[in-house]
Amino acid sequence: MAPIIRICDGMRVRLRFFSEILALAGLAGGLSFPASALRPSPGGLYLRARAAVAAGDERTANAGFAALMAEDPANPGIAARAYRQAISAGDMALALRAAHQLDAQRVLPPDARILLVLEQVKARDWAKARDAVDRIAQDRVFGFLTPYLGAWIAFGSGSGDPIALAEGAHAIPMAEPYLAEQRELLLIALGRKPEATKAPGSDVAKAMSVGLKDASHGIAPLLIHVATDFARQQLTPVGMIVGRMAAYAAPDDAMGWIVLAELLHRMKRADLALAALDHIAPDAPIGSDARVMRILLLNESGRHDAALEAALAAARTATAGADDWVRVADLHLVLGKPAEAAVAYARAAQLAEAAHASVDTLWPILLQQGGSLDLAGDWPAAKVALARAYALAPDQPAVLNQFGYSSIAHREDVGRASLMIAKASKLRPDDPAITDSFGWALYLQGKATEAVPLLERAAAGDPGQAEINEHLGDVYWTIGRQYEARYAWRAALITAEEKDRPRLTAKIDTGLSQATAAP
Repeated sequence: MAPIIRICDGMRVRLRFFSEILALAGLAGGLSFPASALRPSPGGLYLRARAAVAAGDERTANAGFAALMAEDPANPGIAARAYRQAISAGDMALALRAAHQLDAQRVLPPDARILLVLEQVKARDWAKARDAVDRIAQDRVFGFLTPYLGAWIAFGSGSGDPIALAEGAHAIPMAEPYLAEQRELLLIALGRKPEATKAPGSDVAKAMSVGLKDASHGIAPLLIHVATDFARQQLTPVGMIVGRMAAYAAPDDAMGWIVLAELLHRMKRADLALAALDHIAPDAPIGSDARVMRILLLNESGRHDAALEAALAAARTATAGADDWVRVADLHLVLGKPAEAAVAYARAAQLAEAAHASVDTLWPILLQQGGSLDLAGDWPAAKVALARAYALAPDQPAVLNQFGYSSIAHREDVGRASLMIAKASKLRPDDPAITDSFGWALYLQGKATEAVPLLERAAAGDPGQAEINEHLGDVYWTIGRQYEARYAWRAALITAEEKDRPRLTAKIDTGLSQATAAP
């Protein structure tokens, strides 16, 4: 699945200083320890810290790092690990505490300088905020942010010309791609909306152009844009760090949280991504996007029942559409409930038709409905749904293959079904599933020799597909290639569903018979 939130389309940042940037991506972990009457040694705490990080126990790890920092405040290694763990888990209070310790020891990492700027901006201590920006100016990783940070500080303090300060980005190649967006937002914040640039500006700018309450809310979209640019450069961990800064700058803005959730999703941290989504109100403008992402994350992390519950909740709202019911149906299939899936696909089709959806929206739903009904054992109803899909999209390879193969599986109108599959194969000759269907259709028509090269090509294209390997084995046996047949059946057995394993095992042991033929 494509990402829920599309990474904004602004110009890419040219990242020249990879050594510094990649250092930021080395996120370290934390530690955990249970309450105990015995005081653990720092070494013991640290060892248990790493175990806690591996277990994903973020809260306990953060608490443990805080304790270690108190035990050894002069240890920059502990403070650095505490900072990285806190940023990863979103404990910004611990991150600030660690950043100040690192700053006192003159080993502050580049991204932490941004956090210290935000701390002063949020506190409205403009003098300290300017000093913190001055410290970033010479930084080779984030120095390009300084014209915009200075501009928002000028806006917040009412001292200086924010637009003129932002225009300083012209002199910094890495800063200039963000100028159109930032100028637009500054003009809006200054109450000069008619002057705001209309054409330029990214999707993030448009989404964030309301609610510019203060300087930190103005800095947030800049950080969101930078975070997504880092991710586009395959530096997602660095993007996540900057995304955390954006959420800290404007914790009441949904856009920062959903972009952060997407970045955490890319890092395979579904737990933290779900926690980020918890900050988005259901009635937020992007609340529906957040619900979809939550369903995706729950499903990908193996929590299929919870994903289905969330999908059903979304589908039962007054504004639910066909897509919401398709997600419900898909999850029913994941849970092995094809009859329930068919009902949900039917509801999706009804809503799509009521909304006058395009043919390209409707036929895939009907195709899935038909497949689900077939799996549930209701071939007559499945045939009706598949026929509807075929009537809408008679030249779609997926429709031709599904309808044709299902008909053959039920030994109905094999000749007509074979013509459908032949057409699908001509339209998509490199698709292993369609090639398998074509070969199997020929075999069922008594053309086993002609079927062999097609099934061999299908097996080579998708060697892990049990159904293809079983078909190939059946055809091999029929033409007398018994050794190769057993080899193909053994390959099928590796990935076969539990219900198919006895049939395959019987063929391997005693050979092909009418009782053990592939369905």
